[in-house]
Amino acid sequence: MGKGKAYAALVLGLLFCLGAVLPARAETSSAGAAYPVQAVEQDVEREQEREQEREQEQEREQEGTRGKGKKTGQVKEHPRGAAGHGYRGIENALQHVKNPVARAALEAKLEGRSVAEAVYEAKGLLAGWQDREELAQITEALEQAVEEDEEVDDVGRAEVKKELVKLYFKAGRADKAKAALMDVVAQLPEDEEAYRDLDEARALLNDLKVKVFFRGREVEFDVEPRVEGGRVLVPLRRLAEALGAGVSYENGVVTLEGNGLTIRLEIGSRQARVNGAAVSLDVPAAVREGRILVPLRFVSEQLKARVQYYGKSRLVVVN
Repeated sequence: MGKGKAYAALVLGLLFCLGAVLPARAETSSAGAAYPVQAVEQDVEREQEREQEREQEQEREQEGTRGKGKKTGQVKEHPRGAAGHGYRGIENALQHVKNPVARAALEAKLEGRSVAEAVYEAKGLLAGWQDREELAQITEALEQAVEEDEEVDDVGRAEVKKELVKLYFKAGRADKAKAALMDVVAQLPEDEEAYRDLDEARALLNDLKVKVFFRGREVEFDVEPRVEGGRVLVPLRRLAEALGAGVSYENGVVTLEGNGLTIRLEIGSRQARVNGAAVSLDVPAAVREGRILVPLRFVSEQLKARVQYYGKSRLVVVN
């Protein structure tokens, strides 16, 4: 009991002493407190600046890493994690497509797989598809992805579009198939399968006017080509330009020169001359709507070009 009282007295004494000393200590130290506080504030500011610099350096390093292997520009990160473009068409399609198989085909691209992988997977998954509207929507989204993907070159893009064309046909969208095929043949001008599909698409659309493609590009004529006597006749001068031949006209006789050959065609005559030798024609050169029309196959093949005719839509291909 005596020890308890002694400890209590000691504690009270210490508190009394501290109560007297601390206020005086605070008064004497307050005048010199400003400098330490300013120094601390400056240290905090410097540390914040260093932290910002470190963050900026990390961002630059990340941008450099993402940019490796790209031909031009930087890789944009897709919101869903796939490298490349945003593929808004695919995301839009996914909002409407509920079937899990269809969604898997679209998500293949969003998950970062190559365009070709996504398209080929879609082709397999959608082989037995019945909903045409949904199938067309999926195919359009994939085609948009193909167009936006900078990693695919023009030839590779054309090859992928050939697969999409099959899906467009299945979806009953011959118009979309035709538009895609125009891009395909421009890059693959000797692809006979693509021309057959283009012929089919044009026929389905009842687009039956004679069309001439030269090395994958449609040739525009000021007077429409036509079929007479089972042969395609086209305006002379535009055909000669496409084939790289010189052309002249005098007294009803047309002369073409190219590839070491001289071809003479007399208007209305079924006989031509090639380097002076007589050659029979199925259909003679003629004047229509103020233009000289000549048999396309005869002139093209004489000048060493190859001609293919696709009869469903009267499509002519010259290479």
